[in-house]
Amino acid sequence: MNNVIQIRGRFGEAGDDLPEPRLSLAANWLPAEKLAEEFKAIGFYLSGHPLDDYMSSLKRSGVITLDQLIEKAKGGPLVAKLSGIVAGRQERKSARGNRFAFVQLSDTTGNYEATMFSDTLEASRIHLEAGSKIVLSVEATMESEQLKLLCRSVQPMDGAVAQASGAGLRVYLENASAINSVATVLREAKLATKNGAKGPISFCLLDDSLPGEVDMDLGQNFPVTPQIKGALKSLEGVLMVEDL
Repeated sequence: MNNVIQIRGRFGEAGDDLPEPRLSLAANWLPAEKLAEEFKAIGFYLSGHPLDDYMSSLKRSGVITLDQLIEKAKGGPLVAKLSGIVAGRQERKSARGNRFAFVQLSDTTGNYEATMFSDTLEASRIHLEAGSKIVLSVEATMESEQLKLLCRSVQPMDGAVAQASGAGLRVYLENASAINSVATVLREAKLATKNGAKGPISFCLLDDSLPGEVDMDLGQNFPVTPQIKGALKSLEGVLMVEDL
């Protein structure tokens, strides 16, 4: 007969004397990395959208949102520019042997799908990898209250908004120590960006030790792009970055 050892106790009693596990410190993800991990984990963006920092530049470039396009298409077919981050694509072959694709995308207002025929697909395939940010020229129609999009052309988003950036930024800081980090980003951006639109940068310091808000104008223009805006927002001590 086998011996049976009975262990009695309530769940959680064992191991009370064990030390708490030590977790190694790790740097916070940058906003773009955080969004990418959210999408990878749950299939959608939770804390924001990768195009958030692009919206002002896109608007100045004549790019509209999905919500705006739907409203316009209710009045009849139209051609418009639409932004999107690529989520995926499915390629097919027609009866005549021509390739076409259904491309899934999203902007800050929702998800959508665009159809691409062979000529556009061949010219654009390099820009259609998952995670790519693009601007599309589309023919939009409403069929039975459902939006149908036929893509005419595609271009990388950074190129599409390059000349529309530069209106300027206002950076809100919670303490004066953050100024050095901001200055480093702006200095490196100025050295790395010889051409392209530039704009004014101003600070608003909200340090509790001050009697009120302190506004500072740097008195010169710096490169202003969605990437630089995102880099500033990720710095410790920066509360908010808004377009001027």
